[in-house]
This record gives sequence, C-alpha cells and structure tokens, in this order.
Amino acid sequence: MELQLDRLDMRILSALQESNQTSAQELADRVPLSASAIQRRIRSYRHSGVITADVSVLNPKVSGEHISVVLLIQLAQQGPVSAADVRGRLGRSPQVQVIMEIAGAYDLMCIAMFESMESFNAFADAQIAGHPSVGRYEAIFVRRRVKFGTTIPL
Repeated sequence: MELQLDRLDMRILSALQESNQTSAQELADRVPLSASAIQRRIRSYRHSGVITADVSVLNPKVSGEHISVVLLIQLAQQGPVSAADVRGRLGRSPQVQVIMEIAGAYDLMCIAMFESMESFNAFADAQIAGHPSVGRYEAIFVRRRVKFGTTIPL
C-alpha cells in the first residue's frame, strides 16, 4: 500500500467506516472537497488496497440462533509451517469469522459461529482436536454480544 493519506483522507475513511453507503455528495458536505474529488479518492483507496472490502454486516439473528465461540489454540509444534497449516484450515471454514496470532500461553485465537452444539463439536473434533499441529485448545462460549465492530480508529 503506497498511497499517502492526508487528514482529508482520514475524514473520508472514517465516515466510510460508519457507512460505506454514504454518497460522495454527503461526504462533500462534511469534507471540504467536491463530490468528484471524493469519488476519485475512494476509487484510489479501493485500487491501492486501503479499502479491502465493501460488505453488509448482518444482524446474527437473521438466520436464527447461533452459538458464538472464542477458540484459543496452542500449537504442539512451533514454526511457520505448522502455524500456516492450522491458519489455512481454519481460514477455509465458513464458521470462522476471525483468526489472530496472539502472544502468551496460546498461539491462535479464533471467533466462530455455529448452528448448534453438535455442529461445534463436529468442527472442533475434525478441524482442531484432530490436527497434528494442535497441542491443546480451549473453547469459551459467548453469552451475549455486547459490542461488535470492525472500524479502525483514525
């Protein structure tokens, strides 16, 4: 990402994180640039990778009740190959929403959603417990989602 961002870029990006449906004209009312200049900047953000996706965040209840789980994974074997293999396997799973490498007693932290306890158990057995690079894991079941966001403070 080679794009140099100025304070106007930060204001535009901050507004787009609140709602990427904000029109260039609405942004021009908030940022001292013309709508066409804002559109050009937004195109360059997408082209350069500053904006990596335009998505709609759904209410999790739209598809019925789900179980959210925080998974802490400790690798049995340290090293980039074993970590990459576990990350890759988890990353291909549609249930996994977040994967982070962390420091401390565990190596990976994931957030995942499941339709039922049975689907969680099947996932855990096949994708985590059965993986030769996983030493141990801990599942923390989420009682209530208090805050959920993807915005980066600018």
